[in-house]
Amino acid sequence: MNPPMAPNEPAADVAASLRHYAQILRKRIWVVLAILAVGVTGTVLHTMREPKIYEASATIIINPQAPRVNKDADVIELGAGNGYEDSRDFYNTQIEVITSFPIARATVLQGDAPKYYDRLAPRAQFPTLSDEKRIDLAAETFLGMVSAAQHRDSRVVAIRVRNIDPEFAQALANAHVVSYMASLRTKRTVGTGQASQVLSVQLDDAQKQVRAAEDKITAFKAQHDLITQSFDDKQNTVVSELQRYTAALADTKVKRVELAAQRKRAMALASTNILESPIFALGTNSAVVDQLKAEYVKATQHYVEIDATYGPKTEENRVAKEKVDKLYAQLQSEAKRAMAEIEERYQAVATAETGYEQLVTERRKGAESLDKLYAEYAPLVRDLKSAEEQYSKLTNLLSSSRQEGQNGMINVEPDEMARSAYLVLPRMRSNIALAVVLSLLAGLGLAFLLDHLDRTIKGAEGIEDLVGSPLLGIIPILTEVPSGDTATAVAARDLYVFRNPTSQAAECCRSIRTNILFASAERQMKTITVSSPRPREGKTTTTIYIGTIMAQSGQRVLLIDTDLRRPRLHKSLGVSKERGLTSLLLGDSNYDDVIKSTDVPNLFVLPCGPLPPNPAELLLTKRFKTVLDELSQRFDRILLDSPPLLAVTDAVVLSRISDGVVLVAQAGKTFRDDVTMAARQLRDVNAPILGVILNVIDISDRRYGGYYYAYGGYGDPGTKAEAEAS
Repeated sequence: MNPPMAPNEPAADVAASLRHYAQILRKRIWVVLAILAVGVTGTVLHTMREPKIYEASATIIINPQAPRVNKDADVIELGAGNGYEDSRDFYNTQIEVITSFPIARATVLQGDAPKYYDRLAPRAQFPTLSDEKRIDLAAETFLGMVSAAQHRDSRVVAIRVRNIDPEFAQALANAHVVSYMASLRTKRTVGTGQASQVLSVQLDDAQKQVRAAEDKITAFKAQHDLITQSFDDKQNTVVSELQRYTAALADTKVKRVELAAQRKRAMALASTNILESPIFALGTNSAVVDQLKAEYVKATQHYVEIDATYGPKTEENRVAKEKVDKLYAQLQSEAKRAMAEIEERYQAVATAETGYEQLVTERRKGAESLDKLYAEYAPLVRDLKSAEEQYSKLTNLLSSSRQEGQNGMINVEPDEMARSAYLVLPRMRSNIALAVVLSLLAGLGLAFLLDHLDRTIKGAEGIEDLVGSPLLGIIPILTEVPSGDTATAVAARDLYVFRNPTSQAAECCRSIRTNILFASAERQMKTITVSSPRPREGKTTTTIYIGTIMAQSGQRVLLIDTDLRRPRLHKSLGVSKERGLTSLLLGDSNYDDVIKSTDVPNLFVLPCGPLPPNPAELLLTKRFKTVLDELSQRFDRILLDSPPLLAVTDAVVLSRISDGVVLVAQAGKTFRDDVTMAARQLRDVNAPILGVILNVIDISDRRYGGYYYAYGGYGDPGTKAEAEAS
């Protein structure tokens, strides 16, 4: 299970990343500064060589529509519209027109002698071109100088002209305004004239259409007898009669129903007592009937009296009886006449009803016929009305167009003519500022790119995977020693640990010594070979440091310079190389003659001696193995300063006869592939690799120092004083 992350670890990672970036910048600051210097210097020189360009600006106001003479006329104009998109399209179109070739050509034709085109395309420069060709060339040249732009949310458009001559730029800007406005006036005059011609033709066609529509209506009226009476009047007459006859028919039907009821009742009462019959009430002579009825009643009473007085067979009885019968016969005659009158009235109403029905039917058919005719007549009327409206509209348009053709006003007016020109190019400050920014970005990018492409070992991270052995330790950068290859600088660097036993480097070397002892705890570690993948990676200095620390622990330590091609131990420790290992191997000297003591107690050195022609063969001899065995009897530790592994095979030979091999790599110089290849060579011969030492590293950087960051400041004087005080 992984341990929980400390709360301050993210902040520490950020700080470590920032320190890492800062270290990259410190390491490659000269790359950034060089690119910055080149970029700024080049920009300054280029800007100084550029010609001075001046810009003159003239502004105009472009209205969506031109002023009209007849504002109330129904004239359709194409303008900027009402929407934002329409307005933007309108002004973009005008800007394209302003910067078009025809307007530019009109502009270069202006100017007093010489004309503007003579200055833009001089005859001396183009002697073979005709005047027309030079004018076109001058217009093309001028188009490269002129630009136009709309002021945001306004109707103001700025026309700008750039040229090396400020006065010429001013003149061209004002001339271009004149050319643009003249072009609009010409287009307006020509456009209204062409529109008037088109409208005249359309007006003639509209007049013909009106006449044709009128002829169709006249023919239709003649065909359907509508000449003396209009269609509407005739239709109104038919409708009025139909309404009148329909009402009369309804009244007649009501009367017929009433008479039918009377007739039926009279027929039912005809057989009743004549005196009690209501038939008389249905007749027209009710006064006569009433008189007869009165006389009949009186005669009947008289008859009753006579019959009672004289008897039934008397003359008086007979006379009275005859009078009663005569009056009764008259009453019956009146009843028949009343019944006939009722019948006559009923038949008359029935006949009238039939007649009204026929009239209503006829008027309905007439109305339907008129409806059908109106269905044919209405489109003719609509066509005539439409033709008349079109004719009236075209008449108004033609009149307005002719008036507008005489109107010289356009929708553009000058706002401010160019009064002077201002220097716009080159912009020294802007160019330098841009160059600084771009150069810094390029320099930083190149610095980080070089760091990314750098295949050298930069820190302890991952080095164990490259070697396949543990990291024995690191040796920090010695910032307080002089640099260079002089004897003083070499001695100060190689003896730094001896002369500064409480320094950070000394503490790191003690840690390396401890790790070496732990790595060899299971076997005797007498002879140790110290090598590196390539030359000048600090293996000799590391050998001296390890030997010094081991000697300070009380062990007798011997340093043997086995680099028989480029030896250096004798220079670092200040001994002679006249006699040394090769002398001992060849039998020219004994051990006491070739082994030299040093300023470091318990630290001895065996220099290389005279350089042999065949170093590898000499190290392969049995004599060399015998010498090592005899020296191991005299000393507790023997450190072999061997040649680089990838340069020659000497280090591989020495690794076969050593108890262990220490590989040295330098941060920022040794390539990762070289470390891997060197470790592979040692493994191929089964050499015991103790581990790797990483030197010249900044242990103040967590990313590089790893857990050795804890040594930072431990051995410095301030820390030592604090420890003693505590």
